[in-house]
Amino acid sequence: MNIEERRGRRVVASHGIARAAFRAGGVFGLVAVGWAIWVLWQGGSWWGPLHAFLAGTVLLAIAGATQLFTITWAAAPAPPADLANGQRWALIVGVGLVLAGMGLSEVWALIAGTALVVIGLGLLGYSLWSAVHRSLLRRFDLSARFYLLAVSAGAIGVVLGGVMGSGLAGNQVSDLRLVHSHLNLIGLVGLTIVGTLPTILPTFAHHKAVSGNESKVAWWLAVVAVAAIAAGLFVGELAVGAGSVAAGLSLALILAGVLLRLGKRGLEGGLPYLQVTIGAAWLGVWALVDGVRLLLGTTPVRFSAWTAAVVIAGVGQVLLGSVAYLLPVLAGPPPRLGRNLAITHAYPWLPLVLANAAAIAFIAGLPVVGVVATGVWLGDFAGRLLRMEWPSRNEGGG
Repeated sequence: MNIEERRGRRVVASHGIARAAFRAGGVFGLVAVGWAIWVLWQGGSWWGPLHAFLAGTVLLAIAGATQLFTITWAAAPAPPADLANGQRWALIVGVGLVLAGMGLSEVWALIAGTALVVIGLGLLGYSLWSAVHRSLLRRFDLSARFYLLAVSAGAIGVVLGGVMGSGLAGNQVSDLRLVHSHLNLIGLVGLTIVGTLPTILPTFAHHKAVSGNESKVAWWLAVVAVAAIAAGLFVGELAVGAGSVAAGLSLALILAGVLLRLGKRGLEGGLPYLQVTIGAAWLGVWALVDGVRLLLGTTPVRFSAWTAAVVIAGVGQVLLGSVAYLLPVLAGPPPRLGRNLAITHAYPWLPLVLANAAAIAFIAGLPVVGVVATGVWLGDFAGRLLRMEWPSRNEGGG
């Protein structure tokens, strides 16, 4: 088999992994929206919609995208199909059991689901490590380190969530919740974003990856962040606050380095570039503000309107902004690619206004407005997807 044939198989395999993960994540996204509507109508906890989105949609998107990026940008071989399928189904079934276990107060389902999610994260970490380890190129090593650190943080965070949900936390529920939320939102989600920014933002603008010495500083800040947040189990809020600040600084360094190097050319990336940039800024500000509040001993930004805001305008914008670029790529080559990009990039002001207005509405204490704006934003995104051209079965797509 020649080099071009190996590259073709690698690209096809990576696209298949990403498509399958994104489809599963989309299902959990629908569950999150439906659950949020139910909470608004009947009342209840926002735990369900939040975890359906973060543990379901976002985690599966992370699994698909990190493998796609690693295989593609590191020119690495794809993992065996059984490994990729097992990893994805472990996350799908695990998250489903966690949601059902909490919703129905079935501890066995919660524990089984937690175990499966941890297994899924472990398989994801192994897949990423083995891909980079077998690559002859070292250009993606730093990003892969961020991914592996993020997966490790997520695994610890998921275990803590299972301990809390099963009732084994006792009087340490508050401490565990604080560490759990930060390891997952800042560690798993945030550091995945940090590791991806130097490659994905330039890609949007048709530019080669950019990074400098600030990336190395950001990496060590990320290591300190995860260690400090995890130490919060024993040290308390000060350690979690220090970790949040370190993570916020890590993200700020990477984002500033990329934006300054790209300059005005970055704006050629259109809607995906703007949404990922603004979303990363939301997440960075949240981490810094939250960390400073914890260090000062004031009320931290926990499960609150601020959390809802950063999930929507931060994580949500990064996710949908990335997908607005990735799905057309996964749908096929030119001329279909150009037509699909025109659909997902059209009217960039609409999703930008809706996403950020929704976050501001939650912060202002207007959850109904926030949910409506979020719903319209997701509806607009769904409409774009429905207008996209997808490959026929004869082309081997889908």
